[in-house]
Order: sequence, then C-alpha cells, then structure tokens
Amino acid sequence: MTVDAPPEPNILAEEIAAGITVVWLNRPAQLNALSSTLMAELSDALRTVGRDSRAVVLSGRGRAFCAGGDLKELYPLLSEADVDVRRLQMRAFQEVVTAIRSVPCPVVAAVNGVCAGAGISLALASDVVLAGADVQFHPTFTRAGLLPDLGSLHLWTQAVGPRRAKEMAFLPEPIGAEDARAAGMVNRVVAPGQAVEAAVELAHRLAAGPRAALQMIKDIINREDQAELDASMVLESYAQAAAFSTGEVDEGVAAFLDGRAPRFGTTETEGTP
Repeated sequence: MTVDAPPEPNILAEEIAAGITVVWLNRPAQLNALSSTLMAELSDALRTVGRDSRAVVLSGRGRAFCAGGDLKELYPLLSEADVDVRRLQMRAFQEVVTAIRSVPCPVVAAVNGVCAGAGISLALASDVVLAGADVQFHPTFTRAGLLPDLGSLHLWTQAVGPRRAKEMAFLPEPIGAEDARAAGMVNRVVAPGQAVEAAVELAHRLAAGPRAALQMIKDIINREDQAELDASMVLESYAQAAAFSTGEVDEGVAAFLDGRAPRFGTTETEGTP
C-alpha cells in the first residue's frame, strides 16, 4: 500500500535571516497562477510574517512570478454564481492587495520570468519592485473579456499615469523589464535569474534601517492614496461581477483555454488592405 505524499503548500514563508522573510508563491507547475486558496493563504502568510519581520521579499517559485488569475478555477467559480456573490468574491480576492500594503515593514517584489494579469498587481502593491532583465509583464485581462482587477487600474495609474494605464488595459501587449522601469512600474532591473538574490540583498539593507521610521514612511505614503484604492476596488468588484454577464468573458476564457485568439465578433480584418 502506497501513501500519497501530502500536497505542496500554495505559499512558503522562509526566514532566511533574523527579521528577513521570503514569501514564495508555490504553484510552479501552474506558473503560480492565483487560485482562491492561494490568495487567501498569501494574505494570511503576509499578516503572520509581518508581525516579526523587518523586511519581506515576495517572489514566485519556478519560471514565473505569477501568471495572473487561475481561470480554470476562477471562471467556473464566478460564472456560475449570481452577480452579488461574484461581487463579494471579488472583494475577498482584493484582500491580498490590502495585505501586501498593510505589512508593517518594506515588501520587495522579486519579479522573475512571467508576470501577467493580477500578478502585476501583486508586484505593484509591493513597496519596491525588482525585475530580471528577461521579465515580461503581460496585462492580459481584456483578452479574456475582463477588466483589470485586484486594484490594477488604480495601481497601474499610480505607477505609469492615466494615459499609459489606459493603453495597458486597452491593448494588452507585453512590456519588457527595461520599458517597465522607464514607465515607473519597476525600481531596478537586474541580471536574468538574479531578482531574488538582489531583493534579498536589498532586504538586508532595509532590515538594518530604523524599523519604526520605515514603517511610518510606508504608512504615510500609502495613506495618500488608500482611500482612492479602496474606492477603485469597490467599483472594480461591481464592474467585474457585471462583466461575467456580458458573454464576452465566456468567449475570452474559451479562447484562452483553447490557446487561440478571442473572437469578440465586432471587427472583421480578413481582406483588409
């Protein structure tokens, strides 16, 4: 009789030195896509490690930081619910952004490989963002007929300004690491494969700083836009819940799962000169 090995945890928290914790998204086979369980566990982990840490590094195991929402799980969960349940579920998912911003010490996002969809929100909710030179950011929401969520529209606008944020949302084209840095999404670009190492080095410097002062700096700067972020996420929850009733999400998700371009049915390009 064989005994199945226990499943791997979705989140790993590793204290690598006194006061320094690396929090890993741990679904490498799924490119660390955000399931409902992972988001809840990440929120809990950040609140736990934040009590004693002086600096936190957030990264993803394997070849991706985060591929965005796990549509294989989230689409059935949301599409089969009524609009009010969808809205409440979206509000629950948004807690992960609040948890990152509420950690009472600096959070450094170490972005490796792919960073797509709501994964961009996890990075931009962090206090400092480091990315490998080979990183690609993919703002992919509208390809699935969805609007950007997990506070994306607010976080993107804060990082790059309203015109660039609209372009990212309207035309979900990949953004390389250097372009992301120039736009204001990334603080530093490091050698490919070195994001975690560089983030840990920075975490050591932050942990050696004045803990109370750093916490107050973070709190004051975040408080400047917290009300706007909260209001944006409330609107986002209503809008995303409604999006699932348009029929476009059905086509967008089907196209994603089929590995093809979505056919939203409003533009015919064949034969266009």
